[in-house]
Amino acid sequence: MWNNARFLNWIANALTVVALTAFLLGAAYWLMHRPVFGLTQVVVEPVPGAELQRVSQASLRSALAGRLAGNFFTVDLEQVRQRFTEVPWVNQVMVRREWPNGLRVRVREFQPLGLWNDNQVLDIRGTPFTANQAEADGPEGQLLPAFAGPEGSGPLVRQRYLELREWLQPLGRVPMRLTLSARHAWQVELDNGLQLDLGRDPGIDWNVGDPDRPEIDAVPVATRVRRFVASLPQLEQQFGRPIVHADLRYPDGFAVRLGPAPESRPSSQSRTTQP
Repeated sequence: MWNNARFLNWIANALTVVALTAFLLGAAYWLMHRPVFGLTQVVVEPVPGAELQRVSQASLRSALAGRLAGNFFTVDLEQVRQRFTEVPWVNQVMVRREWPNGLRVRVREFQPLGLWNDNQVLDIRGTPFTANQAEADGPEGQLLPAFAGPEGSGPLVRQRYLELREWLQPLGRVPMRLTLSARHAWQVELDNGLQLDLGRDPGIDWNVGDPDRPEIDAVPVATRVRRFVASLPQLEQQFGRPIVHADLRYPDGFAVRLGPAPESRPSSQSRTTQP
């Protein structure tokens, strides 16, 4: 068997292939670890069409300080991406290699819609994220609205906020505080201080019955708010005093509390019924 020339040639060829493969792998390993491929340049930029307003280049670079392992070939891009997402206000990160010794990192910031609960911010898609609320000013330094709600209710609160802005347009007012309670009842405060109890939307089973007032929430929130918005100017003109609080949960009207008259301090309460 060992004298078979064909078998000996096969063994020789196999050993040659193994030796050549080992040589190539060794050469590749040696080449991949040359200093020329060491990561010496990390370019950080916003995604196209956006800009970085709250995330500084310094904070992004410090996220990798002393923690960037490997070179052009061996660096873990997912690990780099995760490092950047730990920076406050960073929403999305895309990382790619740039030949022969660099990385290009594109960052998208969260865009704040308002403050969320005690220590978070709600972005324009309804996602809460952790950031310094003092940095969450709106355009030209305007104060952002404050939101509160149970865990996981961010998208629902966002939707209701946008709806309220539309419903309140005839009054020229905007919501500045919007709360969704654990019983899924809505309360809102406008930019002039007017407070509204909106109640719950009908047709949604929250398993929170209200036996004392079964008629409450029988009418959609949108209908109740629009009814109040249409009546408010006439009511304030009729009473000659501003309305500071309104309970819109009644199916056929609403209860209001009046502010003090120009020369009278006490306030009064009235209920208005719509036909």
